[in-house]
Amino acid sequence: MNEVLASTLRKAVYERLDYLDRLVNEADLPSRASLADTEIARLTAAWRTLLANHEPDDRGRCRACGGWRRRRPHPCSVWTTAHKNLIVIDTPSTFTTSRHAAASYLPSAG
Repeated sequence: MNEVLASTLRKAVYERLDYLDRLVNEADLPSRASLADTEIARLTAAWRTLLANHEPDDRGRCRACGGWRRRRPHPCSVWTTAHKNLIVIDTPSTFTTSRHAAASYLPSAG
């Protein structure tokens, strides 16, 4: 993807997110209800597509993350970000800035 196209795509996505944020924060109740009717389905579809692209392969590595030589272990940052934003309730005990912050909100193995 050339630099101009990538920049245009990036700008358009951020503008859409800004627009949705403004609606959520400033719109009246009927407008917010309408927003929920249309945008929740679009956002869940987007998350599902993104997560499908980052499913683990037969070796347990992310299909999309990493270079041609070695893929990243699953769960990758896309899955941990999804978990953090869709599952974890933000509380002071879940927020951390430590080096291993990404793993701090993952479910325990046992």
